[in-house]
Amino acid sequence: MSLINRMLQDLEQRRVDVTAGAAMHDQVRAVAPEPGRIHAAWWLVLLLAVSLLAMAGWLWLRPAPVAPRATADPVKLTLKLASGLRLVPPLAQESSSTDARSTDPVPVPAAELKTEVRSDPHSEQRIDRIAARTVAAPELVTVSPPSVPAALPIAPRAGTLDSTVPANLNKQVRELTPKQRAENEYRRATSLIQQGKNPEAVAELEQALQTDPLHTAARQTLVGLLLEDKRQDEAIRKLQEGLNLDAAQPGLAMILARLQVEKGELRPALDTLQRSLPFAANHADYQAFLAALLQRDKRHKDAIDHYIIALRDAPQNGAQTGLWWMGLGISLQAENRVAEAQDAYGHAKAANTLSAELQAFVNQRLGQLQR
Repeated sequence: MSLINRMLQDLEQRRVDVTAGAAMHDQVRAVAPEPGRIHAAWWLVLLLAVSLLAMAGWLWLRPAPVAPRATADPVKLTLKLASGLRLVPPLAQESSSTDARSTDPVPVPAAELKTEVRSDPHSEQRIDRIAARTVAAPELVTVSPPSVPAALPIAPRAGTLDSTVPANLNKQVRELTPKQRAENEYRRATSLIQQGKNPEAVAELEQALQTDPLHTAARQTLVGLLLEDKRQDEAIRKLQEGLNLDAAQPGLAMILARLQVEKGELRPALDTLQRSLPFAANHADYQAFLAALLQRDKRHKDAIDHYIIALRDAPQNGAQTGLWWMGLGISLQAENRVAEAQDAYGHAKAANTLSAELQAFVNQRLGQLQR
């Protein structure tokens, strides 16, 4: 009995334990496991491993090292350029220099030209004083340098130019032509004139003419400066030199003839105009100036021919046409061509360009012809 009781008690105790355990089991719940974390040390290990793999791959794949070639120091070249040479970059095409030669006349002061008419001995003095105005000779204007376009590359005139150039620099040395050097010197002269440095400008212009004696603009400008400085003889020499080199410059011929007339050298002035006459066939001022000198030399037939050419080529209402008609009338009257002289004087009056004194002279001549 005692054994059974003990067994029952044990069973009962187990049941209680089981029941309590079940009850407790109902109260106990599994806690969700915390998400796993990777320690910072593992990141460091991973980064180190990737770096080692990258370095191993680079060492494996890179080409075998080649010994570097010794780099030569840049060669220092010293170029000595003679006068007239310069360094210029290569151009797509050569730009052509323009010839600054010009045949436009440079005016000089007018002088009263005497005209002698044999048909009226009682008015010789009055004719000498008035008929001198039958041609408007070129008037002297102050030398004003023309607008200077973009200057040509200026090369050194003397000495040498030392230039350190890398050996691989693609440049070429080109020599300036005499025309280009003369043009550069002419441009320097015009700049000096603008600064009021006339003596220095004269030196530059003389150098330009030594470089290119046919540079007409430089010669005309130089003559103007010499005349401003009262150096008439030097101006005459420069004009003669230019015309001896090239007679096809009517402007220079008119200036030289005018200066020769002022010195009383009528025949040399006529010779000067005659030499350049073939190049002034349609130059009305040139023809009228020559006619006036021929008239003064009493060569009225020749004067008539040149007055007619001048009036043919001149504008109908030009400022000088009245004077030229009057000059033509004087020579026609000297040749006793009365009707033609009257017609010429009539045209002179009709032009309405004569001064009151010249109008009175023309009226007096018309009165003489109508007697």
